Amino acid sequence: MTRRHFVARDVPGQCHGSTVCALDGTFVVAWFEGDHEGAANSRIRLCAGTGDEWSEPVVVSGDLAPCWNPVLHRRVDGDLLLYFKVGTTIGAWRTWLVTSGDGGLTWSTPRPLVAGGEGGRGPVRVPPLRLPSGRLLAGASTESWGQRPRWDAFVDISDDDGLTWRRTPDLSIDHDTFPGAGVIQPTLWSTGTGEVRLLARSTAGRLVASTSTDDGETWSPGALSVVPNNNSGVSACADGRTVHLAHNPTTGDWASRAPLVVSVSTDDGDTWRPWLTLEESTPESAGREGYRPADSGVRTTGANEFSYPCLIRTPEGLAVTYTWQRRGIVLALLHP
Repeated sequence: MTRRHFVARDVPGQCHGSTVCALDGTFVVAWFEGDHEGAANSRIRLCAGTGDEWSEPVVVSGDLAPCWNPVLHRRVDGDLLLYFKVGTTIGAWRTWLVTSGDGGLTWSTPRPLVAGGEGGRGPVRVPPLRLPSGRLLAGASTESWGQRPRWDAFVDISDDDGLTWRRTPDLSIDHDTFPGAGVIQPTLWSTGTGEVRLLARSTAGRLVASTSTDDGETWSPGALSVVPNNNSGVSACADGRTVHLAHNPTTGDWASRAPLVVSVSTDDGDTWRPWLTLEESTPESAGREGYRPADSGVRTTGANEFSYPCLIRTPEGLAVTYTWQRRGIVLALLHP
């Protein structure tokens, strides 16, 4: 059974890059919204609700702009952390942090996550993975948009539940032979055998896979997986050996961001099969979709775009938020 709810709909401009956290029967959802991706008025907005009813969205990023890609995390002590990127270009953005001690009703003044330094520190797209030891692992990445763009993914490690971070080296790929810019925005999960695995968005038409056997300290060289990827964000979560992955099952660099599906693996991510379709392609949008990527942000009409899922486990099953044609944010509750 699937229930869909619009968290935001028909916004004045565009919205994208949502994140979700489950809080004792309610959900907190955040996204960035402005005239377009990378616009000077792009801010992080946040609201809370049960699905049927939502609070009025509030801006939690202050006057910082342009803002991008928020990520929510709930600490063991109950506090909420919200990470987001700020910068006029993707290559120069920095990660900022706001915190809430009252379930998202009020938020602290934004502060930089790390002192100085550009790049995608901390979680870049999806919530961090908590290991049995309490350690957090966050998929992170940097993007250089020059004459020859170069994208690299790494893992950020926190041993104080998300307040401070130290990065691993970049995931090893052969940039001389790898098609396109590279890899970004990894999503991670723990296997039933104690390994940690990741799948990263790529410009090669398929997701790139890597494995760690030492709690995220080191990672195997990146290898192309069997999972198609359209150079758009993905999100995974696991329960034992069962892994669910929300993604667009299309292949190609900047290929279509429709349909949006959830696939399932019962062997730690070795093999995958279709499980659920969240959104179908819309034939009436044919010819109106398309993406003009740039360091200042992707420009698109949003037509036929169902993308950037954030998938989490809940006591009832799964919850996922995603972009609905850049005009809205949807929360879908999935009950296997």
